[in-house]
Amino acid sequence: MDITLAPDDAPYLSAGLPANSVVAERIESIYPELSQALRTFADYVLKYPMKVAGLSINDTVNITGVSVASANRFARKLGFEGYAEFRAELLRGMAPALEPVEKLRRKLSEESTTPDVVAASLMEDIANLQGSLGNLDPARAEQAVDMIVAAKRIFILGFDNAAGLALVMAHRLQSIGCDVRVVESGGGSLSAARHLARFGPEDLVISIAFPRYLRDTVSMTRLAHQQDIPILVVTDSQTSPLAKLGKVVVYAHARRSFASTSDAAVLAVLEALIAGVANRKPDAAAAAQRLADVGFYWFAYPEEEEKALLPRPSKSTGKKDRP
Repeated sequence: MDITLAPDDAPYLSAGLPANSVVAERIESIYPELSQALRTFADYVLKYPMKVAGLSINDTVNITGVSVASANRFARKLGFEGYAEFRAELLRGMAPALEPVEKLRRKLSEESTTPDVVAASLMEDIANLQGSLGNLDPARAEQAVDMIVAAKRIFILGFDNAAGLALVMAHRLQSIGCDVRVVESGGGSLSAARHLARFGPEDLVISIAFPRYLRDTVSMTRLAHQQDIPILVVTDSQTSPLAKLGKVVVYAHARRSFASTSDAAVLAVLEALIAGVANRKPDAAAAAQRLADVGFYWFAYPEEEEKALLPRPSKSTGKKDRP
């Protein structure tokens, strides 16, 4: 059965399942042991939870190509008594994610002014940060920080927009004494492969990818996985192609109405991890002080800049004016 969505409904029905929802967490815990049919159904649930919650079991299995028995078995594997209970929990899990979207949708009406749009965009990122905070798994955050602190060398994988995020993260980590590398500007996948060829189990790869996921990031992360290099993944949900490759996966809410991803929301999560590293790394303060000492000459201070703008006194010739 083909389901045709009205244009206004499509953003709702294609919104992924929040990573901290009960259903998403249960799927993540049992995913490796699922059969191919159940994995197909799980992938569809994670990507289109609102469609699954709104359709009957018969309509959903027709779309996914699995049997009714498989759908019922999937619900029971997640710990629910039946498919109806599973679907109800799916809907509950989507409520926090849809509330800010609905507010934004009301705000961005045809009558919206430019200040309205700017304010709504900022509100969207506030909702993203609240979602990431609510999704914060203390144990997972501690594992992520431990991996960074323990790593001999760190390589941050990020292409396109994520390259800028990787560069900011690298600068922050370098300032507190971490040995960090990123993909050089113009280097591409071959440059990344050269770095990874010299990395091993004592090092760390941090992979950053959000919709739309880039093939280069996925392939290089897979290469690191094949070489048994520990991987810390920062991504949006369990449906991300990187989620199954990371030793630890940190999820960030990064929805954006005017683009595929909010870079500001991702950066906030990266900054939070860096703060955790600075708190745990014994020599972080000393490393930051060394950087400040070395960079002192290049720092600009407001008082000095103000003095530079003052008019200079005219030079005197030392000769008296003749009468």
